[in-house]
This record gives sequence, structure tokens and C-alpha cells, in this order.
Amino acid sequence: MTTEITGEAASAGVSARVHPGGALAGLSLTGPALDLGAVRLASTIVEVVAEATARANRRTQHALREALTGLDERDLNALGLDRDESRTEQVESTTPQTWRTA
Repeated sequence: MTTEITGEAASAGVSARVHPGGALAGLSLTGPALDLGAVRLASTIVEVVAEATARANRRTQHALREALTGLDERDLNALGLDRDESRTEQVESTTPQTWRTA
């Protein structure tokens, strides 16, 4: 059984799905997104991908901690799963309770 961990986020007609570390798995733009103009569209895409990445990274951190006891933040950062403090609360609200360590 293979389980894929991804993170998803959406805003202003832009939705993204990414793998842990931020590798883009999917990007969708709707009409409202295309009406934003180039600069706002670009910044919205960057923001949505960053939020999705934070979600994927946090979910991976929880899964790794459960599977590999003894990992600390430094170990997770070395794996490219750094914690974006500004998004932690929002991400935690989307993390399944069974993956939480505290």
C-alpha cells in the first residue's frame, strides 16, 4: 500500500497541490485568476504554492515522527521539511488528529 502525502491550497481562483518540499503536483487557474493581471496572478500562485507546501511539509513531519521516533526539528529541516511558523496554526488545523504528536 502506497500513501502519498500532498498539500493543497487555493485562493482567488488559483489552486495548487504539491508534494513535501514544494514539488508541484498540480496547478489550476480559473477565470477569476486570469483576471488578476500578471503581477497579482504571479504573487497569488507563489502564495498558494507556499501554503500548500507548508501543509505537505507539516503532514510529512507528523508522519515521520510517528514512523521514526527521535527526529527533531533539525533533522526535519535537513530533509527539506522546514517549518513555516507563519503558517503552522492554519496547517495544524488541516492535519489529521491521528498524525499529531501533541
